[in-house]
Amino acid sequence: MNKLVAITIGDINGIGIEILIKTWEEKKIKNFILVSNINILNKLLKKRNIKLKLNLVNFKKNKFIYHKEKFNIFSYSANSLEDNTYKSLKYGYNLCKNKKCIGIITLPLRKDLIKNKINKNFIGHTEYFQKKDKKNNVNMILFHKKIIISPLTTHIEVKKISKVISKKDFLFNQIYNLNKSLKFDFNIKKPKLVISGLNPHAGENGELGTEEIQIIHPVIKKLQKKDVNINGTFSADSLLIKENINKFDCFIFIYHDQALIPFKFISQFSGVNYTGNLNIIRTSPDHGTAYNLLGSNKFSNKSFINSYKLINKIYNNRILNGKT
Repeated sequence: MNKLVAITIGDINGIGIEILIKTWEEKKIKNFILVSNINILNKLLKKRNIKLKLNLVNFKKNKFIYHKEKFNIFSYSANSLEDNTYKSLKYGYNLCKNKKCIGIITLPLRKDLIKNKINKNFIGHTEYFQKKDKKNNVNMILFHKKIIISPLTTHIEVKKISKVISKKDFLFNQIYNLNKSLKFDFNIKKPKLVISGLNPHAGENGELGTEEIQIIHPVIKKLQKKDVNINGTFSADSLLIKENINKFDCFIFIYHDQALIPFKFISQFSGVNYTGNLNIIRTSPDHGTAYNLLGSNKFSNKSFINSYKLINKIYNNRILNGKT
């Protein structure tokens, strides 16, 4: 076994499993374990007329049985497709915590199905692993080639953003931990950060809102005193212009869509979603379940391949920086 990566099943009726199988058949990925109930997987393979030589890696007589020529599965009991999806996250996480895998790729799932049928409090992958890892702060980090983007708040209502960023030490901890992740996980020795405002045109000196002056700027000054190289605030709509790309290592936005809209346009769904400040390494492809592409062969596996590559890159960087 050499640098195995755990891959959660996600929504088994979505495009994720087809992308994984295609990528494996093309020999563009190796050394992975799909985390899924094997009976549910077999039903899907039979339904879609897909033939795979499966290997069950589960412990047998205290041994972990991995077969490098077969499609490796870690199985467990599951009562439904949604139960399978949800439990996949737990067992994938455990494989990483127990050092059987170096990281985890989470295939896309449908949050509404998990909320309605399994856990009404489920928000998303980022928040799930944050709770699992018992972290007060984690970072959503979007990676595409040399561009790194991070929203400081993730899946919350727009009307609640101002209240959330007003919480004591929230912004400071988010940015400080992001800076550490850039050093240890991305091996950027002296990260150069730039941050947007919350309001249009970064508030225009208080004319369009006061969050920049009252909340964000004091945090920037505090971070600078802690030797964090951060500049801002700047208007979110012009943060990612061409002349800035080579100036800064990470572009920080206050909320989800400020970051995700330009990122998806730039990456064209080949980027990676990485969760910073976890003990484990977790990545996810930058696309959804895409039911409309099933069986069409029109989908791209670039984001998935990049998710796999980033795990190995971060794993090696953590060893280099003495973090593992």
